[in-house]
Amino acid sequence: MASKIIVDQLEKTGGALTALTLPTSNASASEFLQNNGSGVLSWASASAGFAGIHTDVSSGSEVYTVPTSITKLLVIITGGGGGGANGSVAVENGTGGGAAGTVIASVTVVATDTITIAIGAGGSAGSAGGNSTFTHASGSGSFDTITAPGGVVGVLGSSPAVPTAPTVGASNDGIAIKGGWPGLWVANGEYGGDSFWGGGGMSPYLNNTAGKSADAFGAGGSGGDHGASTSTAGSGAVGVCLIMEFK
Repeated sequence: MASKIIVDQLEKTGGALTALTLPTSNASASEFLQNNGSGVLSWASASAGFAGIHTDVSSGSEVYTVPTSITKLLVIITGGGGGGANGSVAVENGTGGGAAGTVIASVTVVATDTITIAIGAGGSAGSAGGNSTFTHASGSGSFDTITAPGGVVGVLGSSPAVPTAPTVGASNDGIAIKGGWPGLWVANGEYGGDSFWGGGGMSPYLNNTAGKSADAFGAGGSGGDHGASTSTAGSGAVGVCLIMEFK
């Protein structure tokens, strides 16, 4: 036989008895008891706190609709990683591609507003990564666009470009994280830049060897190694957007 507790009054130390009036029906899933301050208890749902996660991991554009009762979003968005540079017979090794920038920001939103999320593609060999953006599209709310720039492309026999700074947006609270630099064109140093999410493509380490593509979101591909033939560089990885929803 299951145990049960029967309570109709609670007494605090040194205080008077307090009568409680319990609900007359069972609660729905995830509801809790709340007190109106006079001892009358009723079932209630949580009105604030973490509510869910939304992710976008494919390059291209998506329209996200803010769910009912959601007022804040924590957004982590990263651009596409840069592709490395091909190795050359006559010149040198190609450097790796740079990693994309990342923004982590708190955004105030209005339920049912729509937001356009664009995810940057990873750059192929010889190409930069694409930018990822988070932009208010429609509804009564408003916030500044967030931009996570793609990683820079690798170069042949020279230093790669400086990574581009991300844009948080003046109306948002957050931080901007530049993408990691790739390795140089020296022997065994052609690795791709590391992103917020992880490492870039490994250095080929051997002459006439193709570069390695990145696996972590927004990381850069490694450069191709030089030698008796041209070697192809690795590709950067696609960007990503992760949204945490709060009531």
